[in-house]
Amino acid sequence: MNLNKPIPYSTSYKLHFFIASVLGVLLSFILIALQPFNLNQINKDHKELFLIGFGALKLISYLGTHFISNKIYRKTKIWTLWNEISFLTLSSIIGMILSYLYLDLIFEDHSLSLHRFVLFFYYIGLPVFPLVVFPKIVLRYLLTKETSNNKKEINISSKTTQEELTFIGQNNNDELTVFKEDVLYVKSLDNYVVIHYKNSNLESKILRARLSDIKEQAPFLIQPHRSYLINPNHSFKLIGNSQKSFLSLSVLNETIPVSRSSYKSIKPLFH
Repeated sequence: MNLNKPIPYSTSYKLHFFIASVLGVLLSFILIALQPFNLNQINKDHKELFLIGFGALKLISYLGTHFISNKIYRKTKIWTLWNEISFLTLSSIIGMILSYLYLDLIFEDHSLSLHRFVLFFYYIGLPVFPLVVFPKIVLRYLLTKETSNNKKEINISSKTTQEELTFIGQNNNDELTVFKEDVLYVKSLDNYVVIHYKNSNLESKILRARLSDIKEQAPFLIQPHRSYLINPNHSFKLIGNSQKSFLSLSVLNETIPVSRSSYKSIKPLFH
């Protein structure tokens, strides 16, 4: 399983408030209707109203974790399977902690203790976990996938007005047509170049050509190093100093070296 595989993600609080509300209502329904964990033996005034509080805490824990995940997504610009697993785990742990505090301090009016928390986690938290996490996975997958598809349709329609660019190699039918803004960088490999670009995912294309040929075909690209061309329209980050520096981009695993002679011209463009 490739945990670094990109998956759909939505930053919309409206969408995730809906998901959190459904999960909260589901948890409240399970507690009130099924009365698990000997809840039917507890005599408490307005018990059903107190049980709804666990559902409200589920909503709060979900939205709180979504706030954190939005911070991460806006920084990395990508959401992976590993990020999703981390979100599901963290939101569940936060929900369990809040639920234990609510159970002891409000529902049962009991003093807190580590021993009781361990018992709560083992006998209540873990059994409830699959009942809540499964619909959470399903709702997030279906709704964020639909949102992602809508965004793709919007992006496709907007790209019809954008400028296309065709790179031509020395071999017959050796070419690549992409949108200008989707080009990330070009790397020279002896008598070949590798053009890295965005599509639905990160992709690359090898052409038999010199770096100077690509520079002539795409003069907007700039050359930070004798073996590289980059698209300055992307938010590269310059790291290092005039003695040794490189460019990084959040969506790339590779860093791009900057030569000493190019450092002064590159530095004003990227921070």
